[in-house]
Amino acid sequence: MLTNERYLLLYTKFASADGAGKAVEVSLEQLADALYCSSRNVKLILRKLEDEGYIEWMAGRGRGNRSQITFLHAKEKKLLELAEQLAMKGEYKHAFELIDCYGEETAARSVFAEWLNGHFGYRTMQLNDKESDILRLPVHRPILTLDPKDLYYAFSAHMIKQLFDCLVQYDRAAGKIVPALAHAWEHDGTGREWTFHLRKGVLFHHGRELMAEDVVYTLNRLDGSSASGWFVRSIVKVEAIGQRTVRIKLANPNWLFPRFLCSPGLSIVPHDLVEQDELFWTHPVGTGPFRFVDWTADRFTMQANAGYFQGRAHLDGVVIVIMPEDTVVYTKSWEQLLVDHDLRDIQPEQGWKKIESICNGCSLLTWNLGKEGPQRSAAFRKAIDLLVDRSRMITELGEDRMYPARGFYPNASSNEWTDRCEFEEAAELLKQSGYDGEAIRISTYGIHEQDAIWLQRHLSAFGIEVIVQIETWMSIRDANVLDNADCLLYCVVFAEDEVCLIELYEQTGSFLREHLDPLLLGWVKEQIDLALACERAEDRWGQLFEIEKKLKDETHVLFLLHKKLNTFYNPNIKGVGVNSLGWIDFKDIWLEHTDTKEEQSLK
Repeated sequence: MLTNERYLLLYTKFASADGAGKAVEVSLEQLADALYCSSRNVKLILRKLEDEGYIEWMAGRGRGNRSQITFLHAKEKKLLELAEQLAMKGEYKHAFELIDCYGEETAARSVFAEWLNGHFGYRTMQLNDKESDILRLPVHRPILTLDPKDLYYAFSAHMIKQLFDCLVQYDRAAGKIVPALAHAWEHDGTGREWTFHLRKGVLFHHGRELMAEDVVYTLNRLDGSSASGWFVRSIVKVEAIGQRTVRIKLANPNWLFPRFLCSPGLSIVPHDLVEQDELFWTHPVGTGPFRFVDWTADRFTMQANAGYFQGRAHLDGVVIVIMPEDTVVYTKSWEQLLVDHDLRDIQPEQGWKKIESICNGCSLLTWNLGKEGPQRSAAFRKAIDLLVDRSRMITELGEDRMYPARGFYPNASSNEWTDRCEFEEAAELLKQSGYDGEAIRISTYGIHEQDAIWLQRHLSAFGIEVIVQIETWMSIRDANVLDNADCLLYCVVFAEDEVCLIELYEQTGSFLREHLDPLLLGWVKEQIDLALACERAEDRWGQLFEIEKKLKDETHVLFLLHKKLNTFYNPNIKGVGVNSLGWIDFKDIWLEHTDTKEEQSLK
């Protein structure tokens, strides 16, 4: 325990209501109990505290004369000093834990968060006797996995994209597939056989060259996996044709297959390290623009891959800091590159730039048709759909909510449709369904809590009792939570349009898939195979929209709202662009010249 932490502990337990500067009577035994040490060690600790100017100590002389301790510094001041020291060392979690422990009835938490204004962001520092450009980016969600095989959430996908590469990548601006690890590819006339040719000289971060065997291993290890296995369900065979050519044979035509291969879930991994090291995913090695440095409970550190085959990043390092969720309210003025789906009603600093975009997706409810309850009735589901006044929801909740949703995707007419409550028709449907007032359970996780509570309040006015169950990013996927929920409230964000829409239907563990009727799932799979067999994009979309239409017509899904994404950034930071996952690509950003320097270790 640090000296200043011992001071805080003793101050909290023994300081008088008058605070610092007031002598307090105390015995060595009491101090020993508080510090969980012997009386001998207490004397050493007191001497150190006194020598460093924390306290004044007057030992009691003779029987009946108690010792006295005087605390010389206000608790909040020392608490903030300690929190700042820990933050400078990257121990953010410890800093907030101490504030939670000793900061009750003080402003320490908000003051510390404000201090972080100058700590986060893009800084030029002295590292190992040279200038280095470092980005510290605070986020309010954990990195749940760095294994492409187990990928569910957009933030984890974004981090995987920093460390790994795919065979090909999708250029959104040009609307086409472009080379990545593969420099060329071809297919047969049926769309069942695809051949990819790897670049020469692409190195994994540990120095070994990428080979065809790595691609074969990557695709084979996904077979049957919980999250990314759906990508490879139609693969019959993957074979290496020499060191740098891979041939993939499919059971069915798939003209979208190269787009599949752009997905972070199909990032190529080094076969030797993954096979040999069971802890590989705690310190992963890829070919990406950044290499892994460190991963703790409160931060993730990367350094630029100097030999990256698509050009070195302008940044030298990135530190992702995992902040407590309840610090969101303090982040409005953090000097940082900021894209966060969870932060609402944020105003940029004076002179900052702003990128505003409509989120490619929507918030929605999915009904659990595997559980007994009123939601099994199509009439009940349709009634709820008619009762939800989405336009009113936007007006009352505001923030990032933009338009009522009539489907997964926003379009040019999204801002023209005004939703309203259709009470009379809904009342008739409720009567048809036989609804008897039974409560329905909406399960969701933190960032959607406001929406769930709004639905609870709104529906109660029509006699629909709603129980709201708030979970975390992790617990929402527990089998018991999924099974016991009558419906789930969440948001879908599509990175690569067609692929992500198919993923929504196909991915094991997808909330939508978990709640759909098995017979309907069989029909959905048939529609997807028909879509994949279409060479023309418009024909594929036609098949895929048939699925969405059925889900909407039968109210398997209750579409809610389209939302916006705001990106605020310092105008001195150049190359800012939002990728398909809604996050800033670290590789291309750079800092215009500044005189601000800071000597500090990256770790």
